[in-house]
Amino acid sequence: PAGTFGFERAEVTKGGVKTEFLDENLECKSVKGLYFIGEVLDITGMLGGYNLHFAFASALKVANALKNS
Repeated sequence: PAGTFGFERAEVTKGGVKTEFLDENLECKSVKGLYFIGEVLDITGMLGGYNLHFAFASALKVANALKNS
């Protein structure tokens, strides 16, 4: 990249639920039954649809965990 378009057009910002507080199924370790998916998590990736892929993949992961519980 040659530069940025500034914060007004930013695609990724810092923050969200830290993954260290979640188990492998994205369930909160301290509050059973509370799951987090997608962009609410503190995960940053490349632009180009990867955030959408992660949102769908994390939702599928949680859906499977709920189905199997």
